[in-house]
Amino acid sequence: MSCEGCYEHNFVLQTTIETARKARRQCTVAWLDLANAFGSMPHHHIFATLQEFGMPENFLRVIREVYEGCSTTIRSAEGETAEIPIQSRVKQGCPLSPIIFNLAMELLLRAISNGADGFNLHSERVSILTYADDLVLTADDPENLQRMLDATSRAADWMGLRFNAKKCASLHIDGSKRDSVQATEFQIQGEPVIPLVEGQAYRHLGTPTGFRVRQTPEDTIQEILQNAAKTDTSLLAPWQKINALNTFLIPRISFVLRGSAVAKVPLNKADKIIRQLVKKWLFLPQRASNELVYITHRHGGANVPCMGDLCDIAVITHAFRLLTCPDAMVRSIAAKALHDATQKRIGRAPSNQDTASFLSGSLDGEFCRDRGDIASLWSRARNATRRLRKHIGCHWEWCEERQDLGVLVPQIRSEDNTVVTPSARGLLESTLKAAIRSLYMETLKRKPDQGKAFELTSKWDASNHFLAGGGFTRFANWRFIHRARLNCVPLNGAIRHGNRDKRCRKCGYSNETLPHVLCSCRPHSRAWQLRHNAIQNRLVKAIAPRLREVAVNCAIPGTDSQLRPNMVITDLAQKKIIPVDITVSFENRTPAFREARACKLEKYAPLADTLRAKCSEVQMGALIVGALGAWDPCNERVLRTCGIGRRYTRLMRHLMVSDTIRWSRDMYIEHITGHR
Repeated sequence: MSCEGCYEHNFVLQTTIETARKARRQCTVAWLDLANAFGSMPHHHIFATLQEFGMPENFLRVIREVYEGCSTTIRSAEGETAEIPIQSRVKQGCPLSPIIFNLAMELLLRAISNGADGFNLHSERVSILTYADDLVLTADDPENLQRMLDATSRAADWMGLRFNAKKCASLHIDGSKRDSVQATEFQIQGEPVIPLVEGQAYRHLGTPTGFRVRQTPEDTIQEILQNAAKTDTSLLAPWQKINALNTFLIPRISFVLRGSAVAKVPLNKADKIIRQLVKKWLFLPQRASNELVYITHRHGGANVPCMGDLCDIAVITHAFRLLTCPDAMVRSIAAKALHDATQKRIGRAPSNQDTASFLSGSLDGEFCRDRGDIASLWSRARNATRRLRKHIGCHWEWCEERQDLGVLVPQIRSEDNTVVTPSARGLLESTLKAAIRSLYMETLKRKPDQGKAFELTSKWDASNHFLAGGGFTRFANWRFIHRARLNCVPLNGAIRHGNRDKRCRKCGYSNETLPHVLCSCRPHSRAWQLRHNAIQNRLVKAIAPRLREVAVNCAIPGTDSQLRPNMVITDLAQKKIIPVDITVSFENRTPAFREARACKLEKYAPLADTLRAKCSEVQMGALIVGALGAWDPCNERVLRTCGIGRRYTRLMRHLMVSDTIRWSRDMYIEHITGHR
């Protein structure tokens, strides 16, 4: 499809109602509902329509073979009934059915549009909006709308279709009167259509539409929260609960946010409840940083979007897609409606740059004056851009060279900016979401206590491989790792208030912190060795067969050095020696890994110099893994040097990270409880 359809139809219809209200004009709207539309389309009408449109005979014969002579039977306790011929409906599940239905409906649409005046919307005549079997008729006065309804009734009777009058609705707006909504009655196929009153909405293509209606989807929000509560009490694993929330619940509200005027208060309340549930599934205390909920899986978060951000991004994306819509009429209506909104704001005919400044939420000079315009998509887009601009610096800009309107999205950690142009209209939503997530990630990393570990664990997705599917992760490890990375585990040194003793309960060290427990507390030295050996054994098993000899924890023969690297890989054919040493360091920001690697290389530098005098090539390597599962990107060079294949390298990363987390968790539990 060249454009989504639902969003465009809702925009045109809502703009029609807004225009009648602002210009004090008359506007009449009728929403029509076909009774069993797909199931009541007569086959003889389908064949006659296709033949009338000049369908080639060979193709028409194929369609006849698909539809003619079809029958069904009903199996009951007394046996099967006689064959019941099927003489109407398009086939359910057939990929050809939507095309056939659209073609069969074309005669009805032409009968309605012939002679229809419609509504003059920004120099465009809008008379009928159709999406599948959802029909909306618009006219500038009641008489014209009733004539269109009469033409619709005659065409539907001829086609053998019926409208469900109880599910149809009408709206008559007269902006020149004090009571703008008039109780005018219309009829379809001899039956009265329900007239809407002010504040009453008709759900058209998933969006509540009417005159001064409340479009906030409170029912949908409540249903999502109820389903989230049921998910919470289910027997799903914690990572499955997070995936269920992201896959089935959050997308349900995204559609409404993009096409409706949604109040922020209900969204913020829902966001608070969802955030509490996600923290519960991550086994985090409520004092834990909220950013962990919003960042992506690959960075160590739950990947659950903030409702407020989701709403702002949806509004900006919707406005941009309408202004760049492939449909010329929708694009023209959007551009003129934006022009009028900008002109209302500044009190003069705006330039293209003025339009960009308006959408960017500028409050400088003439843009600071509020001239009493009614709320519209453009005012919502302006407010949404102003909110996001405070956080990520995004704004609209007009390019004179390209003669188009784009959205500039700065990169959080780079001086480069991304400008989303009309040719890349589909990338705006993902670009804004990526910028918001990067902002949350940077905010979390800047926190002095809860951001230390995430500065390292967010660098490589292998450090967080278990977030999406729980791979190679015990439930006990899941309950430990998120709290540990945010430094929220209960230890004496983590107590912030009072004058309690902060000494280590095992060795008496002055400050019992998680780095001390996992990497410095001597009573756990045996567990350190086992954690180290778990990583070492993974690497030994992965060495490619072409590398002949692997020595573990041995002095190198032929040298007088007492240094014993964890592994020495010797390839006699190529005269290559690869000493590799493994260390587990705590994730105390980026310098921790850099210093640990430099220390290892410096320690074995004399040994490497001695070996180079006897061998043509010596490649010293240091493999660094964080005590909380952070994978150092510099390890990749070591693995390539060892000749490990790319496919097995991916698996080995995950296994090493999971093994390290498992041993660190066991070490912490032993430290707290005294039980090994």
